[in-house]
Amino acid sequence: MKKIFILALATAAMVSCGNGFTITGSSEEFADGKWAFLGEQKGREFVKSDSVQIAGNSFMLKGEVETPYAAYVAIGDIDARPDMYIQVVVEPGNIELKKLNPEHRSYSAVGTELNDKLSEFNNKAWEISNNGSEDDFVALHKSFIEENIDNVLGLNAFKGAYYYFEPLVIIDLINLMPEATQAEESIVKTKAAAEQALKVQRGNPYIDIVEKDADGKEISLKSIVENKENKYVLLDFWASWCGPCMAEVPHLKSTYEAYHKKGFEIYGVSFDRAREPWLKAIEEKQMNWVHVSALKMWDNQARNDYAVNSIPANFLIDCATGEIIATQLRGEELEKKIAELLK
Repeated sequence: MKKIFILALATAAMVSCGNGFTITGSSEEFADGKWAFLGEQKGREFVKSDSVQIAGNSFMLKGEVETPYAAYVAIGDIDARPDMYIQVVVEPGNIELKKLNPEHRSYSAVGTELNDKLSEFNNKAWEISNNGSEDDFVALHKSFIEENIDNVLGLNAFKGAYYYFEPLVIIDLINLMPEATQAEESIVKTKAAAEQALKVQRGNPYIDIVEKDADGKEISLKSIVENKENKYVLLDFWASWCGPCMAEVPHLKSTYEAYHKKGFEIYGVSFDRAREPWLKAIEEKQMNWVHVSALKMWDNQARNDYAVNSIPANFLIDCATGEIIATQLRGEELEKKIAELLK
């Protein structure tokens, strides 16, 4: 028995040194006969690199890793969609998957430096999302990225949260990254989009858009802004499949009905892909303003010119100067702003 114990210690030492890693999990939720898959999320696809069948409600994945990388352990059947995904940083050492907070349904990876940091961050984010403010949530992400700007945690957190930040913050964070990271294609594109977003902030001139209406006729934003009957034009990015966009429609309608005759117009740019749901939403919701769409979802020039990463998004244009005077007017804020301008 003593020899076996010594051998076990030696094996553990081998795993914890060098480039070796183990990922273990033990829970009644890990059902016998299911599988544990190690893989990375690449685009919309989960690419598996290793797997093991669960026995005794436990499993172990092991291997070697030169450079730590972000991955997931997925639990499920061999040929079906996984039941759960557990975030993990694959790095040398012994990594354990466990539920740290009984109130939190998800599992955490702990036992190594980066995984412990990630677990602590996720717990703080969970607490803030339930009891804190959006500003606190954004500040937590920003500080975590800054603290881990030179490792996989910072890069992964940045890719998942950059859209929370103002353009200048995005650019500043990217400039702090190692040169090799800054050269990555996705980071280059994100920085370019942030630099473009600076061009459409308040105080800058609007950028023209030319897209087709329901009859296939091209209508430019310029033609609406330069229409002498209009004093202020709201450039509104939306889609029929976007729940938050549709929730804004009552506010758009009430503002339009109250102030259209006084010089307020809306130029709606839809990110729909299909013509039928786009036109159906317009008709059913009685959205009686100017509508255009390239019917290509996110793949359109207007989206790029205005650096739109999420919808709804809007830009209020002063027709007299051609300047953008407000952005992201939501709910009652829109009517309040238009009432102030057209009083």
